Amino acid sequence: MEWDAKKYNTTHDFIFKYGAGLLGLLPKEPKKVLDIGCGTGELTNQMAELGHEVTGIDQSVNMINQAKESYPDLMFLQEDILNPSDQIGLYDVAFSNAVFHWISDQDLLVKNISEHLKQNGQLICEFGAVGNVQAIREVFGRELNALGFPFVEPFCFTSVEDYRVLLEKNHFEVVEILEYERPTPLKGSESGLKEWMEQFYAVELGELSDGQKEKLLANMERDLKPKLWKEDHWEADYRRLRIRACKL
Repeated sequence: MEWDAKKYNTTHDFIFKYGAGLLGLLPKEPKKVLDIGCGTGELTNQMAELGHEVTGIDQSVNMINQAKESYPDLMFLQEDILNPSDQIGLYDVAFSNAVFHWISDQDLLVKNISEHLKQNGQLICEFGAVGNVQAIREVFGRELNALGFPFVEPFCFTSVEDYRVLLEKNHFEVVEILEYERPTPLKGSESGLKEWMEQFYAVELGELSDGQKEKLLANMERDLKPKLWKEDHWEADYRRLRIRACKL
């Protein structure tokens, strides 16, 4: 899936705004940081402003191009953490916000991060936990199936217990691991849910005709309104997993 970098910075800016809370977990002294899935570079820049030497990587060419345009003095590379090039060296900190749940091979992800961290290096990250946007996913899957399209879950939402095992397997000591609810207001008032769906389920919606898509989104709004509509906006039922771990 390719991202719309402009829309990411406006309609979906809650992603990096919530992620700013992770910055408080960074070491106070300057460190060499790898920002995995840096998007358009807002958090990369904030880490640089704190004095860290940061390299931002992302698979999306749109995101990287936007990041380079916005922050020309910082280092951004189009890279896949599951298949990194020789340009990526060793770091004191691997940082990531709202990225890991897009990656199906979590074992290879954590293994590669470990290999690009120095001894005693830290992993600081946050991503979707088990049950993230559960109500939205359940209704979407039901509506797709009703139209004759099988729903294949694109996300990998993980529990505290499973991720602790994965980290320890890959030579990390868990310092902090927290699972929590984070109801998230969506921009766009009445169109907020539709715009969220069009970004995060773009591939699935792209397989439908215009009429099928319109019917599916209307049914979703009808069924989710009692739970997720909050007076003048939609509120997605987010659950997050926050981690700080140290490479042994």
